[in-house]
Amino acid sequence: MTGYGRSDEHNDNLILSVEIRSLNSRFLDFSTRLPRQLAPFEDEAYKLIKKRCCRGRVTLSAKVESVPGSINGLTVNHDKLKEYLTVVKEIQNTSGQDDFPSIGDFLRIPEIFSNGATDDEYEIKDIFINALNNALNEMERIRTSEGENIQVDIIKRLQELKVAYEKIQLISEVNRDLVLERYHKKLKDLIQNVNLDESRLYQEVVILCEKRDITEELVRLNSHYDLFNKYMNL
Repeated sequence: MTGYGRSDEHNDNLILSVEIRSLNSRFLDFSTRLPRQLAPFEDEAYKLIKKRCCRGRVTLSAKVESVPGSINGLTVNHDKLKEYLTVVKEIQNTSGQDDFPSIGDFLRIPEIFSNGATDDEYEIKDIFINALNNALNEMERIRTSEGENIQVDIIKRLQELKVAYEKIQLISEVNRDLVLERYHKKLKDLIQNVNLDESRLYQEVVILCEKRDITEELVRLNSHYDLFNKYMNL
């Protein structure tokens, strides 16, 4: 089933948006587009999705944003900054260039900053899992609705098939004797001047009629119809 779910969760410092999409597929195929803050929770997200989706091509995406006004908690990750400075010095020594990155260059490196108010991994994880569960709930509602609509259409087509089957069966029974008589008359006209045993003639006519008989196909069709009805719990 195809489906879509979205959920937005937040606390005082961050807003987390989760989207999940599902397309028809025979097996469960899972892919993600997660920001770095949520990457550690990808395995747990997959386990949760696997519990609730037995198959389908499922895509999970998420976005994390700071709540406006919460930027006061922004701090420098000094360890990361030192790592970048060490790399800069190595590049200078190797290249012989004295160019040094500007403050603006460092401001464009998100890894050297952290928001102290939202840096609690467990808090982010809880918000993410809650948002994912809510998005899955919405997706399941959509998939269920689509499934119910498809079921209604299938039931309607099954009813039409049953009506067509009964008409074909009736026509087949009526035509059987007509075809037999038609073949018999036609063969007699063709061989009226030929000396032929009439019992042999009837035998050939019966063989021709058997080749045109659709009883086996009708039995098979009715069997498939009954099995499908049982599968649909009708």
